[in-house]
Amino acid sequence: MEQSLDQVTNWLLDASENLSQQYFQLPVAGEEPQYRERVYCYELYHLWRRNWSNQFQFSLSGEVDKQNHPIIRKKAKPDYLVHIPGQMTNLLVMEVKPKPRKGIKVAYYRNDIREVLEDLDKLTWFCRELTQHGPDANYFAAFMWFYGLNTQEWPVLQNCLIKGINANIDTHLIRVFVHQQFGQRAVEVFWDA
Repeated sequence: MEQSLDQVTNWLLDASENLSQQYFQLPVAGEEPQYRERVYCYELYHLWRRNWSNQFQFSLSGEVDKQNHPIIRKKAKPDYLVHIPGQMTNLLVMEVKPKPRKGIKVAYYRNDIREVLEDLDKLTWFCRELTQHGPDANYFAAFMWFYGLNTQEWPVLQNCLIKGINANIDTHLIRVFVHQQFGQRAVEVFWDA
């Protein structure tokens, strides 16, 4: 699984480097360009999928609704899943969030923090609550992916998140990536110990 995850991660990071400006921040008539998560995610999916090998055993899926799944009965729709459809063999679950609306120089909106905490809870659940359905049922890895945020801003956001972390969130299970700017490769940042 580790080797497959490394391959998928490299394809993802390559895709991030090729994402263009119009998908990173959507141009809006009469206003400044805006971060639009769906626009970003669709283009990232497209670029990521282009890197995929046809012989690779795992598939990339976007926003798979798990609410009516016969085994995973959770109202959850992760941004991306890397898995073998039809089996409980799961490699990666990933959530994406844009830079918070007000940016780093002022306090984060409570809603921004709440939404990220909900995603962290969801990622943790997918990584630790499916064991009863087989040895590979839990997702092997979870990524929290921020775009528009830079590596210097991560500690401030991390501090805001840590205040809201509860027993349902295990940061040891979640790797964090920051995609600072279009045309640049995303980088991994780390939770403070």
